[in-house]
Amino acid sequence: MRRSGQGRPSTAALLPIYVLSCIDQEGQAVELSYSPHDSTLIDETGKSLLTDIDAADFTVATPVSPSMPGWKSDAPLTLKIQLGLNCNYSCSYCNQASEVGSGTVTKTADADEFLQELGSWLKAAPERIEFWGGEPFLYMAKLKRLVPDLRARFPLAKFSIVTNGSLLDEDILAFIEKFDIFIAVSHDGPGQHLRGPDPFDDPERATWLQALWKRRGGDRGRVSFNAVLTPANADIRATRQWLANQLGDAMLTLDTEGVVSVYDDQALAGPGHWSKDDYALLHQSIVEGFLDGQALQFGDIAYKARDFIHSLQTKRPSSSLGQKCGMDDPHQLAVDLKGNVMTCQNTGAQGKHNLGHVSAINQVKLNTSTHWSHRESCNHCPVLQLCKGSCMYLHDDLFTQSCENEYHYNTAILAGVLKSVTGLTLQSISGDIRRPPKIKRVIKVIAV
Repeated sequence: MRRSGQGRPSTAALLPIYVLSCIDQEGQAVELSYSPHDSTLIDETGKSLLTDIDAADFTVATPVSPSMPGWKSDAPLTLKIQLGLNCNYSCSYCNQASEVGSGTVTKTADADEFLQELGSWLKAAPERIEFWGGEPFLYMAKLKRLVPDLRARFPLAKFSIVTNGSLLDEDILAFIEKFDIFIAVSHDGPGQHLRGPDPFDDPERATWLQALWKRRGGDRGRVSFNAVLTPANADIRATRQWLANQLGDAMLTLDTEGVVSVYDDQALAGPGHWSKDDYALLHQSIVEGFLDGQALQFGDIAYKARDFIHSLQTKRPSSSLGQKCGMDDPHQLAVDLKGNVMTCQNTGAQGKHNLGHVSAINQVKLNTSTHWSHRESCNHCPVLQLCKGSCMYLHDDLFTQSCENEYHYNTAILAGVLKSVTGLTLQSISGDIRRPPKIKRVIKVIAV
């Protein structure tokens, strides 16, 4: 590997430096110069605020696009198994809703066939195996075929499931414990009504969620509660407190799946659309959360903060950045039980997101997606190092709104890092910032 700030030199030389206008603790104006493409943050005297602490080698990321397809490895580090797209909830911003008709319909017997064929194409043990729905516990019969076999084959692999938590009972919890499956419960706290029924409103379901946390959460680290941030739960501190009260744990650490992205017109008109006041509340709560520590009790926010600081310390070039979801990486593989390879676990293999089949893994082409470096707005974005491009297969209005939401979310984290590390309050960012084209369709906004 080589240290490569010159991954795309002819382009990088033309890309901008941004002015971060701040106020210091005495109320004086301070301007910082920041380049997201070579990760330099410089004060008015020309001094770097964070000096290099480590020499680092960087590999240039592959900038996939429909005309420059990516590939997939037969030795994936992460294997994502899609069980099906059925769900017992109807989230108003579901990132799978538009793909349900393209999902592969499978039987329990297909799980057996999947296991029988696995050794013919999978050439090394994955580090992670993820089981995905829809709602994965609707597919319990398939899980009972897959999990024991895969655990026996790959005893060191980390297993995980993302669930809405509404189907938990003693049998499922015992299964989770027996095979040491990490569980991420998707719940939006005070914004849960945008997903569907709140399992905490049902005494029996609430009891099982609390039992899951008691038996697997806390210091055990085998459960997280993950909130998608929408206008209905834009205050991250209030969201954390809401869930802490339900679980009876004042020290609750949780996670966030980030800010809501937009995959269809329902989400575009509803929870995907934020007002200025919504964005302002999100920004304020994140910055204040850095000061009182609550923001760092969200795993994703803490990771982004550490990663951003690391980018400055190592002068990480933008040319080394893959896409935020990681699915442009050849070693991240999403398959269904028929062996179809998909763009990601949230897409169906019976439509445009079918990339090929595991039986011919060397012929699979990731030709559905666009790496951030092919988007003008990403190349001219001051929070590129934090965002890493929003969803790689969205375009047009859906990408525009998703990008806007990501921009405000990641700007708030940038401001929180500055405040907590330097004491500076970010007021504005100026420079050659190019946002995606404005939404062209007339969308009647749905109140959330």
